[in-house]
Amino acid sequence: MLRAAGTTERGVGPIPVNTRINILHKDMASVSFAGDTKASERGSIHKTEPLCDENVKLTSSEERDNVRPADGLFGWIPTLAAMVNYMFIFGVSNSYGVFSTYYLNVKFAGTSATTLAWIGTLVTSLMLGCSILTGAMSDKLGYRVTAYTGTVICTLAYILASFCKEVWQLILTQGVLLGIGASFLYSPSVSIPAQWFIKNRGLATGIAVAGSSIGGLWFTAAIQAMIDSLGAEWALRILGILTFSVTSLTNSLYYRRVPAKPRKSLFEFCAAKRLIFWLVSVETCTIYTGYWALTFYVGTNAKHLGGTLRDGSNLLLVLNAGSVVGRVMAGVIADRFGCINTLLISIMLTVVIEMPLWMTAKTITPLYVLCALYGLISPSFISINPVIIGRHFDMDVLASIMGMTNLFGGLGVLAGNLAQGAIFDKYDKREQFTNTIIFSGMFILFAGIVTFVMRVHVQRQRTDRRFFQRI
Repeated sequence: MLRAAGTTERGVGPIPVNTRINILHKDMASVSFAGDTKASERGSIHKTEPLCDENVKLTSSEERDNVRPADGLFGWIPTLAAMVNYMFIFGVSNSYGVFSTYYLNVKFAGTSATTLAWIGTLVTSLMLGCSILTGAMSDKLGYRVTAYTGTVICTLAYILASFCKEVWQLILTQGVLLGIGASFLYSPSVSIPAQWFIKNRGLATGIAVAGSSIGGLWFTAAIQAMIDSLGAEWALRILGILTFSVTSLTNSLYYRRVPAKPRKSLFEFCAAKRLIFWLVSVETCTIYTGYWALTFYVGTNAKHLGGTLRDGSNLLLVLNAGSVVGRVMAGVIADRFGCINTLLISIMLTVVIEMPLWMTAKTITPLYVLCALYGLISPSFISINPVIIGRHFDMDVLASIMGMTNLFGGLGVLAGNLAQGAIFDKYDKREQFTNTIIFSGMFILFAGIVTFVMRVHVQRQRTDRRFFQRI
């Protein structure tokens, strides 16, 4: 299917020897250690850090045969396939607020928010946390094998969840099993765009991750309609059927541009020797700790202000619609003005928008404004973090490095969502949201501080020490 003769998963089609050598030289010259893709964009490097497995070269004829040019038209095929898979990976997580509102107010009305928070929390935290393993498996075993494993597990999770009658059963199926399956789909998907693009890496990554918001957009409306007309059980079964049907097709388009190098271990522990790795990891952890509060509680907030369950799903629709535009824009702006600059500004704007608008909302209208702006600005880190990793580490281990940083993101989701549920129950008394909002805003602010330190670290590696420059 869309495969040229001689194509393998590790690359696409044979290329003349002279062309392959020129491609390798061009790629080596265009990728920098210090944070940008071209020497003219980054300035002179004052000091650099070694890449992982720096002594392993693409020397065999088989490896060179499997390398294709970056920034070509073919790269959009696996990138768009990743976008579709993102719809089913993050899209369901982004629309979990529909299930959360239904569980909290209808099916399990007497159950604490902390207990119900385990379901949505485990999906995202395990998806990110398990990627330390699934990312390494993607580089070792291949993108398609890993992705197809995720398809089977996710489908099984939805079907089993549809027969659950107790909260603990949903925690194990819609939470644990679905989160593990999503991780197998997520790790190859997050690595595909950065492999195929250098000049437009931010744009390609932004388009791919926008699939999560597109999925959240139509999944939110679809899930709410299915719950209203068919019930939550059939909504889960239909999600399982759709996931299996669609991702089985898109997984077949997961081609690598750069073949995996021989490696002594499954994990890339040498990345832990570099400060940029830890800065990205801490930033990922802290922003995920506060990021999901609005998604999980805006529907309940709307109900407290006199709205209905439909108002809650409509707010999530607005949130995801804004995210579609915001994730693509973040990639475009990052290519133009620098990925770390864009990330820093967007995180700080998120804090400025979230806390005043949410804390002062007395009617549903300000919540719609908040969801639109939050969706437009806040998710830029999802687009930009893979770009930062891609500009500091080798392409052939990108899934492994992303998996290691996302482990910290999974821990942030787990700690943050459970803490928010406890705060909402104990301090907000399930009647207001002030303390939950403060908790969310402070962790996002801390992520901004870490991003500023990251910017200073990268800037100090340059001879050009101007503050206002592209980083």
